[in-house]
Amino acid sequence: MLRLRVLLILYRQLCPLTLAVSVLMWLVAGYPTLKSDQFLSFVTKFFWLRTASQLLIWYLFRLTNRKEFVFYHHFGLSEIQLAGGVYIIDILLVSLCICLASLILQ
Repeated sequence: MLRLRVLLILYRQLCPLTLAVSVLMWLVAGYPTLKSDQFLSFVTKFFWLRTASQLLIWYLFRLTNRKEFVFYHHFGLSEIQLAGGVYIIDILLVSLCICLASLILQ
């Protein structure tokens, strides 16, 4: 549970950028909802584009904040665990937002 809390600390730093990228991708795709015909196509493309953008965001974050990783290493979290955890949290939040938007828009 402590590792999750530490991971959420890191996610708070990255979430404005990662959520903005995800929402922008969804809006550019025409904001498909769960019941739309193009949703499956969107999910496939979104997954690959989101993975590539997450790698780029993580690379830039690593370049600019190298000293901050000492804090996370004290809790036994490697950089791969941090990057994967942030990615999973972001995908879950975006999925939740898309599901809620599907309920509201239809």
